[in-house]
Amino acid sequence: MALQDLESFLATVDQNPDLQEQLSQLDLQGVLKLAADKGFQLRAADLLRAQAEQILAMSDDELDLLVEGGLDDLFDMNDFQAYLERT
Repeated sequence: MALQDLESFLATVDQNPDLQEQLSQLDLQGVLKLAADKGFQLRAADLLRAQAEQILAMSDDELDLLVEGGLDDLFDMNDFQAYLERT
């Protein structure tokens, strides 16, 4: 159920520029609260697992670019829009 909610939430965000803007300003806990407010039951583990899967699927060149951009945003999720663009 959690994976289905995550996929549905990301699809909703992808179609809504206002939500994308809101998410770009939130940390992990803010993202979870916003998702819950929109009716999606997500856990931090769901988002972190999805991030880990994205990282594992990256090539070495993509990982180099990620590191150059800084890992703080990825793990703190301060820039959730950038994360969404990677999915």
